Amino acid sequence: QDCSTDAVHAPPVAGIAGSAEAGCFSIVLSGGQAGSYADDADLGESFTYTGSGGCLLRGTSAQPKNLRTAPQTYDQTFNDVPNAALKRSAETKKPVRVVRGYKNSTKWAPVEGYVYSGLYRVERAWMAQGLSGFKICRYALKRIRGQAPLPVFDDKEALLAL
Repeated sequence: QDCSTDAVHAPPVAGIAGSAEAGCFSIVLSGGQAGSYADDADLGESFTYTGSGGCLLRGTSAQPKNLRTAPQTYDQTFNDVPNAALKRSAETKKPVRVVRGYKNSTKWAPVEGYVYSGLYRVERAWMAQGLSGFKICRYALKRIRGQAPLPVFDDKEALLAL
């Protein structure tokens, strides 16, 4: 929500902002290693990101809540607009704004709130079978050279104690 309010990343909840025609404008890494999927890997200057979709968010009669963190229950596709946006960015090579949130477990994520990590290029987009057993849209992103160094938050526990 904070990134949306500050006009850094438009969707208040979704991790990918963009359109199938124009490409991806921004993504937020806000959970687990890179995003919210176990398949993600964040190395700071580069990361592998999993697309959106594949989760039933409406809930069921047994669990009627809107489950934003529901497990994957079906295959992702490049027809889903956010996934198509990132795929388009892989084709055009236009830069994508990257923001890391405090729920990301890497040393490049802040202790609280969000931090702008700079501009990255989507180097590759492909389909793969995820750890969940379902197909996922995968993206390899690499930070564009010539930017200020990434901030590092090495000891989050010590910073939280301050």
